[in-house]
Amino acid sequence: MKTLFVLFFGMFSILITAQDIQSFNYDNKPVHDILMDLEKVYEVKFGYESTSFGDKLITFHINASNLGQILSKLESQLNVIVDKINERWYVIKLNHTLTICGHIKDGVNNTSLQGTSVITKLKNKGTISNAEGFFELNKINESDTLQISFLGFRTIELPVKQLNHNQCETYKLVPESYQLTEVVINEYLTSGIEKTLDGAIKINPNDLDILSGLSEPDILQSTQLLPGIESSSETASELYIRGSSPDQNLILWDGIKMYNSNHFFGTISAFNPYITKDAKIYKSGTKAQYGDRVSGVLDISTDDEVPTKTEGGFGLNMTHGDLYLKIPFSKKFGILLSGRRSINDFVTTPTFNNFSKKVYQNTSITKNQTYFEPGSTQNEEDFYFTDVTLKMIAQLSQKDHISISNILTKNKLDYRFKVIDREINSNDQLSIQNLGTNTTWERHWNDNFLSKTQLYYSKYDLSYNGKIQVLEENYSSSKENNIKEFGTIFHTDWNLNNKLTFSNGYQYFVSQVSYDFAQGGFFNLTNNVKSPTHALYSQLNYSKPDKWYFDIGLRANHYTYSKLTKLQPRLYIERFIGKNFKIKASAEVKSQAVNQILELETRNFGLESQVWVLTEEYSSPILTSDQYSLGFLFTKNGWLLDIDAYHRQVDGLTSIARGFESVDAENLNFIPRGESTTKGIDVLLKKKINKYSTWLSYTHSTTDFLFPKLNQGIAFKGNNDITHSLNWAHSYKWNNFQFSLGWKYRTGIPYSKPTGIETLNEITLIKYTTHNDYRLPDYHRLDFSALYEFKLSKKNDSPRWKLGLSILNLYGRKNILRKTYSSVNTTNSNGEQISTINEINNVSLKTTPNFMLRFSF
Repeated sequence: MKTLFVLFFGMFSILITAQDIQSFNYDNKPVHDILMDLEKVYEVKFGYESTSFGDKLITFHINASNLGQILSKLESQLNVIVDKINERWYVIKLNHTLTICGHIKDGVNNTSLQGTSVITKLKNKGTISNAEGFFELNKINESDTLQISFLGFRTIELPVKQLNHNQCETYKLVPESYQLTEVVINEYLTSGIEKTLDGAIKINPNDLDILSGLSEPDILQSTQLLPGIESSSETASELYIRGSSPDQNLILWDGIKMYNSNHFFGTISAFNPYITKDAKIYKSGTKAQYGDRVSGVLDISTDDEVPTKTEGGFGLNMTHGDLYLKIPFSKKFGILLSGRRSINDFVTTPTFNNFSKKVYQNTSITKNQTYFEPGSTQNEEDFYFTDVTLKMIAQLSQKDHISISNILTKNKLDYRFKVIDREINSNDQLSIQNLGTNTTWERHWNDNFLSKTQLYYSKYDLSYNGKIQVLEENYSSSKENNIKEFGTIFHTDWNLNNKLTFSNGYQYFVSQVSYDFAQGGFFNLTNNVKSPTHALYSQLNYSKPDKWYFDIGLRANHYTYSKLTKLQPRLYIERFIGKNFKIKASAEVKSQAVNQILELETRNFGLESQVWVLTEEYSSPILTSDQYSLGFLFTKNGWLLDIDAYHRQVDGLTSIARGFESVDAENLNFIPRGESTTKGIDVLLKKKINKYSTWLSYTHSTTDFLFPKLNQGIAFKGNNDITHSLNWAHSYKWNNFQFSLGWKYRTGIPYSKPTGIETLNEITLIKYTTHNDYRLPDYHRLDFSALYEFKLSKKNDSPRWKLGLSILNLYGRKNILRKTYSSVNTTNSNGEQISTINEINNVSLKTTPNFMLRFSF
């Protein structure tokens, strides 16, 4: 009975299966007709462009039990992609083929990996890299995935549709035994902005999609899209990170400490983005190797690998031109060269004029022209900015790598003014220059231990000379501010196992800071101080993928000049909870011995009144800061939510460093000390849908100053306290076009209102009873950018061209950036000389376009 039942059941199953199998046999049949037959048999609908197949004829034979088997064979035979929309509708798209090329590098020492396997997973098509690590694959389906593997290294898989098929990218493999800081989010805001496991945000300018208001990459301006980073003055370089001031940020270019990071008095950054490999930004949880500043870190690095072929590029926009070259002289030696210069002395553009009006407002340059009748004066302005970099790279062996980096940034202004038919003329000359060099030797002793030795030199020079002649009287003022810093760093990384890395280092640097202020024959103030600093640090890094990550470090700074030692513990920790969620926390202590003060005596010209001084000079003590943060990060289905709450306190502030208005006219020679406290929360929300991305960054924070001898001992708002700040940006890619639109909003910064004027010892002073009790109107602005990339030839190695457009302040909003007051002597109705209060407003940039054209090869 059992046997009969089995036979019966088997025969029944065969009959049922046979009835479900459909046979389709076509010879030289139009694709359109085959699809119509399938629609009738399976009661479905296919959507596709009528031009996709035209009159194409195919031979198609299949015995299938379901529609899925038929569609799989059609996808393979027609080279198409069939997407199921619902139970009835299917969409058919052509599967475009691409050519992909690239260079494979060792992610640790940047050497080329010969013999790397590069295959496509679906079509099983592949190749291997040559001696330069180069590979090329033709006719790769857009829907495929590229798999790159090399013995002893971690295999990476990359969707073809996400790769850049317009140029050959560099792909770096990580050795199995070596732990690097892994990327957590590839597109934190957009392509080219990443979030790393150690809490840093990494910007890769060469991979960066267009950002609103920028026709081409700008490293410093790009950081201002991140929550917690502000610029209340609409400049690139005045970065206020979580309530700090710009001089409290550590900015490194290839290990060189930079004291001037901008051109055109803050308008653009001084770092050429086209030779920059990446820039890492730390807002908190800073590694122990970073010291000498109490706020954020911006660590900028250029390419470290020897070029495999000659590359270069040239660009021109409405403020400056630039060029760069990467030249290999052999397989083991090459150079990187770049230069930029302003174009205003060759051609005048609306963009440069608008920037000039914003920069020079309420300075001698604009004031002189308002004191006299129109047409009665003559003025000449000679200004330029430039930066030059040169880097030499030598791969001496598989274990030894040496590089020598050099940078020069310079801004120079010569302004001459004359009143026609009167013996009144003036001349103002201002020069700002930063020169730096760094030699780095990196040695990989084995797979688990490396050392890095650096020698660097940084030199900053600010020079101002002003002369005024009225009839036979001559007045002069001058200011010199110089910094010379020489330092050495020895750093080691020891991989204890595949989860633990132990890092140690020693730093020694000598800072020589001098200043010289002179105001005619009235006063002369000069000083020259040299201060050596020693630092030791250790850090333990633990990384267990998708589970734990933490950095625990300790840094000790000994300031020889002040005879003080500061211990600085550091902590950053992340805990993964599931695949899409993690919590994070950080704590850090920092100190700073060199900072900026507001120099009052020679600031009549109106530009660059900040001066670098060493601790204890101008009653400027060593700054110390404590910061704690707690947050979480969530990602799923194209959504990203990143939230950080933080508390930060800075001790050792002085009123002269913060630039307060005088609130105590009876104690002019007394410089109060105090502290600042910042509490806030940073939020980033982002959604990506195919080629469209939108993100919203928001910060709510308060910064309070407490100076026991100011404001009756009552805490008051910091000069750049911004309660609410919001950036809402959109980006879209279409073929070779990119578009970006961004809206910025923030509350106005605080300011103080005067209560009257008083005279003390024949000096007229504006009197204030309270500080920062009022706020400027809210600030908002809309920016737009567009970019078009193209080639004039279909060859892979043909030059690449870019056209860019940006429009700042699209709807022409007139924002007040700063409000101050001055006393003015006037004559009343009785003919008496009296002093009145004059309100001075610095306003924002008006609607300003910028165009860019560049090519690279």
